[in-house]
Amino acid sequence: MRFTYVSGKRRIFEKLRREGRISRAELSRKCALTRPAVSAIVEELIDSGFIRELGPGRSTGGKPPIMLEFIPEARCAIGINLGGDGLIEGVLCNLSCGVLKSEAVAYENNFENILSGTEKLIRMLSCRIAGGMLSGVGIAVSGVVDNDCSVVRSRLDIVGKPLAEMLEKNTGLPVRIERRPNAAALAEALFGSGCDSSRLVYLTSGIGVGAGLFINNEIFTGSHGFAGEVGRLRLPDSRVLEEAARPRAMLKEYAETTGKNVDMNEFIQRFLDGDKVADKVVMDNARYLAYAAGVSANLFDPDTLVLGGDVLEFGDRHFEMFKNEFLSLSIASGVENPPAVLRSMFGRRGVAVGGAQIILDTLVQ
Repeated sequence: MRFTYVSGKRRIFEKLRREGRISRAELSRKCALTRPAVSAIVEELIDSGFIRELGPGRSTGGKPPIMLEFIPEARCAIGINLGGDGLIEGVLCNLSCGVLKSEAVAYENNFENILSGTEKLIRMLSCRIAGGMLSGVGIAVSGVVDNDCSVVRSRLDIVGKPLAEMLEKNTGLPVRIERRPNAAALAEALFGSGCDSSRLVYLTSGIGVGAGLFINNEIFTGSHGFAGEVGRLRLPDSRVLEEAARPRAMLKEYAETTGKNVDMNEFIQRFLDGDKVADKVVMDNARYLAYAAGVSANLFDPDTLVLGGDVLEFGDRHFEMFKNEFLSLSIASGVENPPAVLRSMFGRRGVAVGGAQIILDTLVQ
């Protein structure tokens, strides 16, 4: 996923993948490649089963062009969301982020149980796949993953343990591991709210607070996999962002202020019903997240900022506060075209969908 050069084959594959149907002449123009080069690459992609010829398209005055069609089901992959909420969620995805099947299994936080639960999920999702179509498994985990796909920090019992190696041995499939925000950012950049974005920041608040960075058409991880770990930022009041902004912190603050312990569903309803304390807590959350988004945008100058995670359940008022606060903090707010600020299109499922794309996005280089 960490490339410095985009080949002509890769450019053509991505253009076909996003547009679905296109002619060779359009590919030549849009990918800045000669027609002979396009024809050679197209034939290779046809032979590999990624695309097919449809027949003549609409003429613009000359001979009608032969249209090409991308085949999303040519390959598929399993994406797994391994969070810290006691549930492993998985999807079977095609090349266009289409979800063909989804499953989930419960787990306990010990390595053996996580390993066996993940294996079970892989078997459940792959049982009907024809031979050769399943390209691998991408696992998005809560924690920090280094550039060798090893988990180096997590609340789960997978730190320094051979999760990917054991799964590869036991399933016979290639396995890659990535941070959850990075996986979600990839899904949003490819086929979600940030479709066609080349520099996207994805910010999420759920079990923790983190950012995924999609820079120059690839996931940006930094030197040690820590890029995007905004949860450790200090807010202006000296609190750590993750301790102040994750949903669990909102429940704690509400209970301390009102003396009432409520679950998240009840808290959300109280906010929507106009509870003044809940309203303040939620609006403060939007400001905290906007601070992190502003820091990220000032560092990476994205064209798109996507907000995801559990906080989307607070609806329009939370999002608008987040957006307005972000634009007031970001240097980019003063430019002619400031970053687009959008909600996640995939929602919670985006982490698993992105996990699958970690595999599928590397098939053509």
